[in-house]
This record gives sequence, structure tokens and C-alpha cells, in this order.
Amino acid sequence: MNSPMENNEECVLSERVGRCELDANLDVLRKIPVFSGIPLQRLKLYAYLCKRVCYRAGEFIFHQGDSDDRGYIMLSGSAQIVREYEDHSVFLNELREGEFFGGVALLSDIQRLFSIRATTRVECLTLDRESFRKLLVQFPEVGVKILDLMIKRIVLMEEKLMQKHVHECVYG
Repeated sequence: MNSPMENNEECVLSERVGRCELDANLDVLRKIPVFSGIPLQRLKLYAYLCKRVCYRAGEFIFHQGDSDDRGYIMLSGSAQIVREYEDHSVFLNELREGEFFGGVALLSDIQRLFSIRATTRVECLTLDRESFRKLLVQFPEVGVKILDLMIKRIVLMEEKLMQKHVHECVYG
């Protein structure tokens, strides 16, 4: 995973001058389907544990094959999901403001299946696995929502990959 911007002050304060970061994080989580149905008192715990991170255009948020323990919510900017091969890369999807990604790492210690590269300046809200798991034990409904979202996303990406490589398929 690349190091986020050194100057994190700009990231934390962007668009939120005069607002408590906890309240801003809570507002974000309430709009994300995975977290939106959680009762307010529980959601405040997640909001408290989240961190804000910024990336410059062209920086990788994470690389395919990385071990990473974070889930991300795109607060601003856009990024590309890319699957890398030895001799080429395949664009899979575009991430935009309000999208949750990387959630599988909250559930399991896995290597990333793809890379995420910022196409503009990106600000993300992140949550680490240890914090997530502590709350998951108390509030398992979030884990079910994340699994559902991740499965749907994986199926969509598999379909895109198959469409790009349909000419390579040989039926016996």
C-alpha cells in the first residue's frame, strides 16, 4: 500500500471546517448502505474508529497482492479498479464518491485481488480489521451486509473479465 499524502491536515479539514470529525464520519456512514441500517449508538462507535486518509492522483490506494487490513469509503475523488497481469492490466470498474470498497479485508486476512489507483485527488474514510472485528462480535448484522455487497461486486467483476476474454474461451 502506498503511503497517503504526508500533509494529512488538508485531508481532515477539507469541506468540514467547524465540524467535528466524529459527526462528519457519522454522516458519511449513515449514507453507505452497508452501515446505514445500524442503530445510531452503534454507528457512533464505527464513526469514532474511522480514520481519514488522502491520496494524490496517480497514487495507489492499494496494490493487487498486498496484505491490507482496511476497508475504505470514498469521500471525494475517483479511482480505478485494475486487475494486473504479467503483460497487461484490465480496467474493471471506476470508484466514485460514496462507494465502499476493500471490505473483504475487514473479514479476512487476504491478499488484494486487484489494485486501486486514484485518478483524481482522493479522500477516504478507513476502518481497520481489528476495530471492525471487535464491533462485529457485538453487531454481526454488518458482516452479513458486507458479505452481500462483496459477493455482488465479485460477480460483476468476474462478468467484466469474462466479457473481455470471451474470445480466449475454448469449448471441448
